[in-house]
Amino acid sequence: MAPDPQRRRRVTPAVAATTLLIGLGATAPVAAHAAQPFTAPSPAPSGASAPSPLPTTEKGLRKSLDALNTEAETLTERYNKARVELDKAIKAEKTSADAAARLEAQAAPARERLGRLAAANYMNGAPDAIFGAGSPSADGLSDTAYLAQNQAAAVAVLQRQIDQANQARKAAAARTAQVKQAAAQAESAREAARAKVAEVTKRLDKLTTTHIKDPHTGLSATVKGSDLPAKMARKALTKLGAPYVWAAAGPTTFDCSGLVVWAYAQVGKPGLPHYTGDLFGLGQKVSRGSLRSGDLVYFGGNLHHMGIYLGGGKFLHAPQTGDVVKISNLSDRSDFAGANRIT
Repeated sequence: MAPDPQRRRRVTPAVAATTLLIGLGATAPVAAHAAQPFTAPSPAPSGASAPSPLPTTEKGLRKSLDALNTEAETLTERYNKARVELDKAIKAEKTSADAAARLEAQAAPARERLGRLAAANYMNGAPDAIFGAGSPSADGLSDTAYLAQNQAAAVAVLQRQIDQANQARKAAAARTAQVKQAAAQAESAREAARAKVAEVTKRLDKLTTTHIKDPHTGLSATVKGSDLPAKMARKALTKLGAPYVWAAAGPTTFDCSGLVVWAYAQVGKPGLPHYTGDLFGLGQKVSRGSLRSGDLVYFGGNLHHMGIYLGGGKFLHAPQTGDVVKISNLSDRSDFAGANRIT
């Protein structure tokens, strides 16, 4: 018995959806890409803690500064992590939004076809087609109703995927907002810690600022800071007026590099080479614009002379035979060759 051309197999929604998508030019339904889960950084404290009131001694301020620097570094890394997580969240939100938009674009033609079928059925005044009038299928449906049923099933499949994509987009947007808040809190805490570091450093520098006037040249200088180079500079200043003697390294006479070697030995760093060339090779190089108290300055193409920078454009040195350890203007030297910092 030949098969009846009017008979139809019941087509499940999944099969109908696949058929429709092939007709739309797609090979398979596009699944919504949900954002990958991540753990947002925990809210940072509102600010770095610091002793209150701040210590008034150099030892106390140094201890406070060490603690604040450690806290500032920790908060900086927390802030960096928050920025990375925020970038991930923004990308996840965009991925979900793009997936929803693609699915909406796929569903639009199917919705349009379904709408045209419904409109045509209404305009033709044939509501009984839904109930099998005309050429019924095995399910009692007309050809038009059968096609509409398949179109509706395909749209329903796509709509479920669109709903899932939109849910993923909303979840990603919520995560983005959460991480933005955590990043803002981390940045605020980091800035508060850095401000306290600056305050303690300012107090420490003020406590360890030395003003001195050279009675031989009439020049005044100010040494700021409490690090090893600044301490060395203060120790060297106690030898103002000491005679220059070639190859001498203290304690009563000095040549230019001998003064540096002696001063460093007094602040806990003995054994430095008594030679400008070797001294220049130590520590870290410093530009002229970045000089600070205790940096070593060198002169001449062959580094035949050196001194200790004090601050404000002044430096301390033991110049030459017949002269004494004194303060001079750095600007008076046209043969500046470089500088370094030995810590």
